[in-house]
Amino acid sequence: MDAQGPACGQPPTHPTGLVLDSVPTPPAYGIAVRDDGLTYFTEAYNAGVGITSTQTRTLDGFIPTGESPTGLAFSPDGNTAYVTNQGSQNVGVIDVASAQQVSTIFTPAGSPLVVRVSPDGSRLFVATASTTVYIIDTQSQQIIGNVQVGFLPNAFAVHPDGRIIYVSAAFGGTVSEIDMFTGTVLRTFTVGGTPQDMAVTRKGDRLYVANEAGYLNEITLLTGEVTATIPLAGGAFGIGVTPDDGQAYVTIPSAGVVQIFNLNSRKLAQTLPVGGNPRRIGFSQQGRIGAIANLAGYVSFVR
Repeated sequence: MDAQGPACGQPPTHPTGLVLDSVPTPPAYGIAVRDDGLTYFTEAYNAGVGITSTQTRTLDGFIPTGESPTGLAFSPDGNTAYVTNQGSQNVGVIDVASAQQVSTIFTPAGSPLVVRVSPDGSRLFVATASTTVYIIDTQSQQIIGNVQVGFLPNAFAVHPDGRIIYVSAAFGGTVSEIDMFTGTVLRTFTVGGTPQDMAVTRKGDRLYVANEAGYLNEITLLTGEVTATIPLAGGAFGIGVTPDDGQAYVTIPSAGVVQIFNLNSRKLAQTLPVGGNPRRIGFSQQGRIGAIANLAGYVSFVR
C-alpha cells in the first residue's frame, strides 16, 4: 500500500470496489500482495503463511514459519517476504522462489507484531509488543538500531519520499514520525483512541489512521495537525489508500464490512459487505490489486 508508485506511463488508478472472488482459507490475519497477484497471508493459528493468487484464486500452498505469525511484507523486488512470528519472538525470512522460511531474526525486546521494508530494500523495520521498533540490515540480517515509540506499535506507513516511516502505537494513542536512515523520531502526533493500520497518500501530504475507537483520522503532514476525524461503522483496523489518492478502504471487523471513503469530500462512497472478520488489507505496489484477510476463513480479492 505504501510502496512506490506505478511505473512510468501508467496513470494512477484504483480498484473499482468490486469483490472479484473470495478464496476459502484457514483464518487469515496479515496479508501482502505482489503486482503479479501472488498473495501471502498469515495463518496465526497454524504457525505458517498461506499462499494464494489472483491468477489461481485457490489455496496454493503453505509455508511453516513460527508460532502465531501475524505481520507480513514483501521486499520491493518481491523475491523475499518477511513474517513476524509472535510466539517464537522472531521475524522469519522467506525465499519466495522456493516458498521456504530460510532464516529467522530474534527480537530481544518482545514479540514482533508487524514488519515493513524500506523502499530501497536495505532496512527492515519491526514493531514489537513493547515500545521498541527495531531497524535491521536486510543483507546481514542484524539489528543495527532501535527506536522508542508509544506502547504496542502495531502498524507502519512509509512516506513516498522514501525517507520517513510512520509508526502507530495502539495503546498509546499516538503516531511517531521516524527518519528511516538516522532512526530519529522527528514528530509525534496524538490521535487518541486505538490507532491501528495507516496509509500515506502518494502525494505525501496526508496520513490516514484507522482507529479502533470508531473513526478515521486524517493528519495533514505539513502542519502535523489532525485535520479530520471521520466517523465509521465500528472500530477500524486495516486501511489502504488508492494510488490516485481518491479513496481509502477501511476494514471494520465487528461489522464485517469494508468502508470506502472519498478523501476529497470525506464522505462514505461505498460499503463492501465482505462478512466475517476482515483484518489487514494489502494492495500491490501499483495499487491495482487489493486483498483482504479475513479471520472467518477466507481472502477476498478486490479490483
